[in-house]
Amino acid sequence: MSERDACPSDDVDRLLARLEPVVPPPDLTTRVLARTTRRARVRWGLWVVLAVIAGLAAAALAAVSGYLAGRELVESGAYDLVRLGAEDWELVTTSPGEYFQALAEALPWASLVATLACIVAAYLVAQLLTRAPALYRATARGAQA
Repeated sequence: MSERDACPSDDVDRLLARLEPVVPPPDLTTRVLARTTRRARVRWGLWVVLAVIAGLAAAALAAVSGYLAGRELVESGAYDLVRLGAEDWELVTTSPGEYFQALAEALPWASLVATLACIVAAYLVAQLLTRAPALYRATARGAQA
């Protein structure tokens, strides 16, 4: 015999025993799904806005760092070395080690890497944004089901 069986039932237990099961309204599932998918669509809208802002920021940073990298290429003499190598290919073929060493020392690596990182970031955001309409439609279809 359990402890519950030994205790006399109180008023709350007697009231709960008299309750009948409640039948949920037939459209309850539809209403719950509509509310949850509406929230999901709002989240998608915020996600798209944030992705657009991030993409524009990455593109702007890529443009600025590209400009600065170009200026550093000219100021460091790397641009002249590249132009000289393109105009006088024999210079590059006769002593490639010295030419590429001079070019490696003259290149503004930090600016080039920063520009490349901004370009890659802008590309990745653009790829995410190209998938957004299909994902949004899938979310909307889930709301109608």
